[in-house]
Formats: sequence, C-alpha cells, structure tokens
Amino acid sequence: MGLEKRMLPLRIFDYLFQFVCEIIPELEKDGIPKEYMPQSRFRNVSNLPLNQYGKGPFCRFKIAHAFRKTGVYLVVINETPKYVGECEDFGKRWNMGYGVISPRKCYKAGQSTNCRINNLILGAFKSCDKIRLFFHETNNRFEVEDDLIERLDPEWNTKGTGRPRKRQVQPISEKINQNSSKELARNKYKKLEEYLRNSSKQIENLAYEDIERIIGTELPSSAYKYRAWWSSSGHPHAKTWSNVNWKVSSVNIGESATFKNIIKKKNVVKLAQKD
Repeated sequence: MGLEKRMLPLRIFDYLFQFVCEIIPELEKDGIPKEYMPQSRFRNVSNLPLNQYGKGPFCRFKIAHAFRKTGVYLVVINETPKYVGECEDFGKRWNMGYGVISPRKCYKAGQSTNCRINNLILGAFKSCDKIRLFFHETNNRFEVEDDLIERLDPEWNTKGTGRPRKRQVQPISEKINQNSSKELARNKYKKLEEYLRNSSKQIENLAYEDIERIIGTELPSSAYKYRAWWSSSGHPHAKTWSNVNWKVSSVNIGESATFKNIIKKKNVVKLAQKD
C-alpha cells in the first residue's frame, strides 16, 4: 500500500494514467510463482483443440483497487509500456479475465488474449521484472486505445489477428517527450472520407486490406476485435464517413466492412415514388 501512495500519475502523451498496483502472482513459500495448467479440468466433449496460447503455464493474481470503471489500462514492465487495452469494467477485466485462467479459456473459441497476457505476466515476473498497472478513465476507450497502440507500438499488443507488432518499443522516458499531437492519427481517416465522397456507388463493400490501402496504413487492433469500433455513435474516426453521409451497415470482423450511402438511398426512394 505504501508503494501505491508514493507512485505519481503517469502522463503518456495527452493522457493521464493513475497508478493502480504492482502485479504480483500468487507465490509458493519459497517465493516462486505458482503455476497452473487448468486444461485437463475442462470437459471437452466436442474435442476442441487448445487455442494458440492455451497451453500455458499460467499464474493467478488479483489487482488492488478493482474498481468498476470504463477506460484504458497500461501494463508497464520496468520502464517500458508493454500492453495497452480497453475495458468497460476494469476490475472484472483484470480479476476475472486476466487474473484467473479457467479451463474453458484454454480452448478454441475461449479467451486466447487472456491466456496470452497471463502467460506473459508470469514470464515477466519469473524474469524478475517489475510489472506495474496503470489506468486512464475515459468513455472514448476505443479511440484512446487505438491512439496509444499506434504511437507506442507495445510489444504485447497484436493487430487483432495474432500477428505481433512490428516496430521496436521505446521506454516511456523517451516516448513521453515526443510530439503529443493527434493530428496524424486522425488525418489518416480523411483519405477514407475523400474516397467515399467521390464514390458513385450506393454500397461500398471494402475488405480491410482495401481500407488500409486507402488510408495508407494499418487499421488499429480495435477495428479487428470490436464491432463497436465501426459504430457511427460519435467516435471521431467514424465522423470521416458520417460527414459525407455514409454509414457502416455491416461488418465481418477482421475481414470487411460494408458502407451505405444514406443520401443516395433516400433519392432512390423518392424517384420510385414519382414513378
């Protein structure tokens, strides 16, 4: 508790992160972390294979201050940001998600991300690394997560398809001194806005690869993981298509997104009524 009181908030670019706790797994009497292999306790009647990270081993831990808040969390190993994620319920995500790996999580269609992060935390602790957890409360959790992943390139984050980040991670001490402007991250979606504005089609069914070619860079990991990222409910990136009267009508997560032109649809209805 004394450590938590002494830790100051951490500012990363435009975001202020509160220190939550140092993550320490359950330990044996000799100080070695307890390791778990829960797979055998799952009644695998469908003969499911293990997921990519389901082999383990895993640890167990509980975080202090398991508050039920929405926002973005940051895992810092020593002085390097290793993982950025978003959550609707911070306490549930960490104590019920990452902190305990149930037998079902280990198998296909389980929760491979929870398995992966838990195993990485175990490995970091066994390497005598200091594992610290920070939290930034925000309702714009998808945008903040995307922005930080793009600019920090944390090693533990993936593209959403299991592919690791490619660029080298820099320590926080170097990152926080860089330009904190968000204009570059936001402006890339302007190219998609321009593409849709110039489109003569009623419907544009674009593969993720098509969209990435249009904007000139990769889509953030949230676009590969969350249907809500494609919602037009006020997200800044979604304004790039709503500004030109398009909406996302359907999404095949990780594969494609279908855009519909709202104005042209209305015009078609009016012409049909006249006829």
